[in-house]
Amino acid sequence: MSVKAEPLTPQALWEKCLHVLRENVGTATVTVLFQAVQPLSIKEDVFTIRVPSQFFYEYIEEHFSRLIVQTLRRHLGPKARLEYEVLTTLDVPTNLPSQTGPSPTILPGLRPRQSLPTNLNPKYTFDNFIPGTCNQLARSAGMTVAQRPGQTAFNPLFIYGEVGQGKTHLAHAIGNYARLLHPDKIITYLDADRFTQHYVDAVRSKQISTFLSRFENVDIFILDDIQFLIGRESTQDIFFHVFKSLHEAGRQLVITADAPPQELRGLAERITSRFSWGLAAQLLPPDYETRLQILQYKTRQEGLDIPENLLQYIAEHIQSHVRDLEGVLIQLMAEASINRREINLALAQEVIQRFQPYRSRAVTIEQIIQATSDYFRIHPEELRGKSRRKEIAYARHIAIYLSRKHTHHALKAIGERFGGRDHSTILHSLEWVESYLHTNRDLQKHVQELERILFKGA
Repeated sequence: MSVKAEPLTPQALWEKCLHVLRENVGTATVTVLFQAVQPLSIKEDVFTIRVPSQFFYEYIEEHFSRLIVQTLRRHLGPKARLEYEVLTTLDVPTNLPSQTGPSPTILPGLRPRQSLPTNLNPKYTFDNFIPGTCNQLARSAGMTVAQRPGQTAFNPLFIYGEVGQGKTHLAHAIGNYARLLHPDKIITYLDADRFTQHYVDAVRSKQISTFLSRFENVDIFILDDIQFLIGRESTQDIFFHVFKSLHEAGRQLVITADAPPQELRGLAERITSRFSWGLAAQLLPPDYETRLQILQYKTRQEGLDIPENLLQYIAEHIQSHVRDLEGVLIQLMAEASINRREINLALAQEVIQRFQPYRSRAVTIEQIIQATSDYFRIHPEELRGKSRRKEIAYARHIAIYLSRKHTHHALKAIGERFGGRDHSTILHSLEWVESYLHTNRDLQKHVQELERILFKGA
């Protein structure tokens, strides 16, 4: 007689997640960062955890959620997902109407005609988007289109930059500022994945016309991370229809991506060519002065007392992404609150040294292919080709894994870079590496050495 297994408790499931995290990112990082996280509940396919602040939520979601969700799906099933309860959040500025621009005029009794959810996050504003030479053009153009949507030469406004430079923050800030200035206008923000999901749902329910009609009266349409439409031909077709209709009607379009239009291979030319009708503005990595201002602002928001010389030290040694600056602050907060350690230079040095090996500088898929080819002494075309020779397939699996881990591309976009492979083939490579990475020391060594090569000097 078989004994029915007891259902997992939230704590037991969380321990399994922590075990996987320790194996992948190291015990020190997990000990410091995840002690502050509490497992709350398992309800059907949803596992909920409590995090102590918005910083923790954003950092875990960006860097660790994929590993956590993979673990959840092993134990709860293929539809398992992770949700968060944020114990405390960053204060949203109460002086939103300032936005360093003119105050809105709101007529008594005026009711917005918003018929769609804006999906805007109110905490992302121009007030807390720290200005600098790295973002001057994009920030200025964003404020302009928010003030005069559809009435400037910046239509569409195309914002691009590496992962972690603030594209999503700026996209929401544009929407929030426009909403304050023009409460009668319909503003909709979607990321490319959500746009795709809405379209797929419409196809399944045979309600394409209803889906399209949702955009008819939109005054400002913001689409985040358009590179995730690469490889999704039918979704690109429907986006082109929406884009064309709105642009011809004089409505404002704001698009973000991780690369300039001409480098979005796999996105239809009839789409990318239209981005040249407006303005393409790049977000660059922040310079020292901007990095320091960001750290000063974040510490004020969190109520932290960190000496200025330590903020200067962090700003000097973390030179890539805004999210990397936040990551160091999070670990300092964790050490101070959980381990009761004094925030001083020695601790800052320790955290930065611990943090940097797992920091992901922006690299391209082409750089990963070239580095993998050099490392294994295989021609790049063999990695892209159809050869199933064991040594080539092995190297290809690793290159695909690194491409997914260290770039912001969707699976289909990665498949295009590897000889036009389909989504399922790329997924197989990822699953193969992830299933053996914990136990195969040679595979661990090869992945780690390639990462050192790719990020040497980062």
